[in-house]
Amino acid sequence: AFAKAVCVDANLAATRDLLANAELAKVAVVSHNEHAEEFLQKTEEKPEFVVLDPPRAGLGAQAAKDLAELGATDIVYLSCDPSTLARDLAVLTNSARKPKEIPAPRNCYQITEMHLFDLFPQTFHIETLVRLRRTS
Repeated sequence: AFAKAVCVDANLAATRDLLANAELAKVAVVSHNEHAEEFLQKTEEKPEFVVLDPPRAGLGAQAAKDLAELGATDIVYLSCDPSTLARDLAVLTNSARKPKEIPAPRNCYQITEMHLFDLFPQTFHIETLVRLRRTS
């Protein structure tokens, strides 16, 4: 169990559902109803563990760098778009394929697990779950 859970979601309905479910489960959650990019630019949180499920557009290169700067030990990233996942992972792992305008983050990550889920058979959609561990 974690001492503190922090949720960031731009969708107000999802945030309300989270708070209602947390109350039913008697779990304390600090909720931020805003875009992750905005939260990551101003937060002083130092998480141990991050679970990330961004929209199809992904986290974005700058937000991925900002996330790496927080220095979580582990990140679990669920993605519905392989191309935006590749872009974000390039930043988190400090790959040569990361956008050149994004400086190397202080903390870098290594992919420790990757799983693909075909939740929509007969379509081109695929979900990818990636676990990363901080290496520096």
